[in-house]
Amino acid sequence: MNRLETASVYLAVPNPYLFVEEAMTRQETPTFTMTRSRKRRLLRRTVVSAPIAAVLFATTGLPAAPDTTIETSADPSTVRVLTGAAALTGGMFQGLIADFEAESGYDVTLTVAGQDIMDRARRSEGDIVLIHLGFTPLNDFVTDGRGMYPATVLSNSVALLIPPGDPARVRKLDDPFEAFEAIAETESPFIVNNLGETLYITNTLYNAAGRPDPGDWFIDLGQSGPPAVIAASQRGAYTLWGLHPFLNLRVERDLNLEAVIYNDSIMQRIMATTVVRRPPGQVNEEGALALQDFLTDPATQAEIRRFRLGSLEDHPDIDEPIFWPAGNQNDN
Repeated sequence: MNRLETASVYLAVPNPYLFVEEAMTRQETPTFTMTRSRKRRLLRRTVVSAPIAAVLFATTGLPAAPDTTIETSADPSTVRVLTGAAALTGGMFQGLIADFEAESGYDVTLTVAGQDIMDRARRSEGDIVLIHLGFTPLNDFVTDGRGMYPATVLSNSVALLIPPGDPARVRKLDDPFEAFEAIAETESPFIVNNLGETLYITNTLYNAAGRPDPGDWFIDLGQSGPPAVIAASQRGAYTLWGLHPFLNLRVERDLNLEAVIYNDSIMQRIMATTVVRRPPGQVNEEGALALQDFLTDPATQAEIRRFRLGSLEDHPDIDEPIFWPAGNQNDN
């Protein structure tokens, strides 16, 4: 069936930008509209569905509750999604969910979870989980037989953050390896961000540059996340950080930094879904599989690639893709 659909979703939430690693919040109620036209065959349910709605719950950051199963039956008309915040930049993922609801007849609840996301999945608080591939609790969840083998969906990005004046002249470069070599050659100050993924990228770039003498330019303050980025802003230094938390932090406070070079493969972090398998009757496995098929469908993958953030008022300078389709990594 050919059709043109426009889905508008209003999210009223206390903390829509709660970061897993940075434990930061942003008070806001975002809105977005998404338009698409496509032909698609989707699994459709015979139940009567409610109007389109996506409800986003933010985690409080409190310690995870004991790992006990919630004794409630799954609603066959609803798909419960547990996700990390990184997929929500600019409302992209929320827009895909709205489309899925319109086309499938399912209702979807979105719950943003923190480090306890897989514990919540073990307690049957979700039917499907979207999280970074390689997250150790995800590996344990799947190998324990609690979740199906992950299906890769998309990648989000880490960005090189540059100071005013860009002393190493890297703004127009596309290659992060060339950019880091320029930073090292000019001995421009670089602040190490000790978050796992950013530190890994930094070490890779440093080794590729021939392990240059760190001297006074390569600065490790032992900081990670916002403190490292704030230090770079104050010192006029370069650094690395996830594009999602950076964009939200710079709305909260003035930062003398600009995000560049976030579309190289080394800067991308794959996010994948796992469908919760057990206990039977307490998860909507059929609905979760339908959503997973939707997210990895080529038409949806194309929309992920087309999404742009630059039209949003807070981020007019971000005019390149910030999400990248990863469905081709599956057994297609």
